[in-house]
Amino acid sequence: MNRLIGLMAVFIILAGILAGCAGSPGDNDPVGNAPAANDASNPSGEAHRADNDAEPSESEEKPAWPRTITDAVGEVVLEKPPQRVVVLHPLYLDYFFALGKPPIASGNAEIAMAEYETLQSYAGSSADVIDLGSGRDVNLEKVMEVDPDVIVTFKGHIDALYDELSKVAPVIQIDYSDTWEDTMRLCAEITGKEQVAEQYIQETKALIEEAKVKLGELQEKSFALFRVDSKANFGAQGTKNTIYYDVELGFGLQVPAGYPEDNGPISLEALSEMNPDYIILQHNVDVAQAAIKEKESLAVWNALEAVKNDQVLIFDNSLNSGSVLAVRIAAEKFMALAAQ
Repeated sequence: MNRLIGLMAVFIILAGILAGCAGSPGDNDPVGNAPAANDASNPSGEAHRADNDAEPSESEEKPAWPRTITDAVGEVVLEKPPQRVVVLHPLYLDYFFALGKPPIASGNAEIAMAEYETLQSYAGSSADVIDLGSGRDVNLEKVMEVDPDVIVTFKGHIDALYDELSKVAPVIQIDYSDTWEDTMRLCAEITGKEQVAEQYIQETKALIEEAKVKLGELQEKSFALFRVDSKANFGAQGTKNTIYYDVELGFGLQVPAGYPEDNGPISLEALSEMNPDYIILQHNVDVAQAAIKEKESLAVWNALEAVKNDQVLIFDNSLNSGSVLAVRIAAEKFMALAAQ
């Protein structure tokens, strides 16, 4: 009898140990399995499933909704992942296409999809972007017609219409001066594509570094970056307004003597004093070509080193945006230049 009582005691102790091992995974699981239902880090409240097929892969997005977006003016709450993104300025088309979440509508969509070099690889794709008209003057009625889930633009663009637009859908305002990385991350927050964004950012940074390496001796040459005004005059972009001259974050191009930090008009005489090895006109291609042609008969133009050596380059106007796609195309252009 004593032996039987002893065996029963052992069984009771073993049962207690096994029960303890089967407790809450949050308290006892050293591996860090997914949280149980109603855990703060599992806002969907769905119960954890034991079958392996239910586990998301490492590359799968795991967004939490609702989520609060901090933009250039404050905080905006998005209740669920937006399916109908509308951008009021075509600049932001680049970011959403790069994230694989093309907007349903955009200001100047028709022109952008047909002409912007940054978007040519997406033109004719399944993404049919509705044109909202001018990117400068927002048409409230057209925006309402496309029934957006979220509206994206830059800070200061829609101050007069903000109240009306915010009744249509949440409005996200991006700081136009933000880096392409920060803008990419904000657009990723809007769509729940953070992992895609980080991978794309790292790939783009690697592309920039590759371009810098391949430029090699060309980094000892000076590059003058210009826009073109309505009278075919040149205007400097300014070293602080582009990553082209940034040694750490950009392509590290050499700045010509006398080239300004900020944007502003540049006379041919001032350009002659700079006498850069390369001139890059970052503008609409037809406008840039017309500006060059207008100067072909001028001695001061023909005396420039860049002109004599046929080193006047035209970069499409869309590259002026400094978007993630613009940066990638610029890297490809510099690598092609180095290969000549």
